[in-house]
Amino acid sequence: MEPKRTKSEDPRTQNSAYGNPQRNGFVVVLVLCMVMLLSVLLLGFNYESRTNLNVVDGVRKSEQALNCARAGLNIAIAIIRDTNDIHTNKTLLDLISGEKTFAVGNGECSMTITEENSRLNVNLLKDKDGKLDRTRTEQLLRLIDLLNREQTGHSHIGYGLVPSIIDWTDSDDEVTHLPFIQRENMGAESSYYSKLQVPYRCRNALLDTTEELLLVKGITQEVFERICDYVTVYGDGRININSASRQVIMCLSEKMDVVLAQMIIDRREFNPFDSITELRDVPGMTDSIYYTIKKTATIGSTDQYYHVISQGNVDHLSRTTSAILRRNMKTKNVEVVLYKEL
Repeated sequence: MEPKRTKSEDPRTQNSAYGNPQRNGFVVVLVLCMVMLLSVLLLGFNYESRTNLNVVDGVRKSEQALNCARAGLNIAIAIIRDTNDIHTNKTLLDLISGEKTFAVGNGECSMTITEENSRLNVNLLKDKDGKLDRTRTEQLLRLIDLLNREQTGHSHIGYGLVPSIIDWTDSDDEVTHLPFIQRENMGAESSYYSKLQVPYRCRNALLDTTEELLLVKGITQEVFERICDYVTVYGDGRININSASRQVIMCLSEKMDVVLAQMIIDRREFNPFDSITELRDVPGMTDSIYYTIKKTATIGSTDQYYHVISQGNVDHLSRTTSAILRRNMKTKNVEVVLYKEL
């Protein structure tokens, strides 16, 4: 007779009590995998949620920064409307130089205001009758000479861009030839531009913005960056002697040197010119230079054009607006000619 087994000694009873070890292990692994999967999904959802929140917060702050920039533009409009000559108002110089920031709501803003009338107008190299304006053409040629001398380490700027600008802005299809230039004296019309890798036609009309110069033969991005601070497409072409840069002043006469140009700047910083005739009192000024400058210089045009760059900042986000403003000296009205958000 076999001995009786107790309940604890029966293998079948043990399996019934504790289950199959392999099956239990599989269940544990499955549960762990599900926990890990849920953890990954939860982390992914959390990351996506935080990313979306950051994007939304970034968009909100970007709009706030843009509003700060727009506020700066409105302040610039008020300054230009209420000030006859902003560059002779010493209390405004820090504000409009871009070096000083001021609070706007939850952010801050800075602005620069430059007068377009203090630059050479490349739209006026020919007069209304289509005749070459020799004086303004030679001023632009002198600017090229000056930049080539001052900005060492850069590639040479050729004279050819001058007749090319003339051809781009005049209404005819005849290639301009400047006989008083010995080299690089030919312009370009549609016959040239149509043969480029990406062909286009010559505009044969006045430039709307200085950036359009990048389409003109001979004007690369580098050349544009070197000349853009000294040229404009706005105004009557008369240079405001109270705000023109040293380089532009030196372009007004072939006999103007750096010493005399600096004397003019020093004088206007101490006491801005009230009339062009006061230039005769500047040490070193000769009758020849004075009468040459008098042809294209002024202390205030009927329409004044200003370039305003306003930058708004909120935390580490910034937005910038760029605008061209025209102020009528008689009516004091300020008009936005061009507006861009950068």
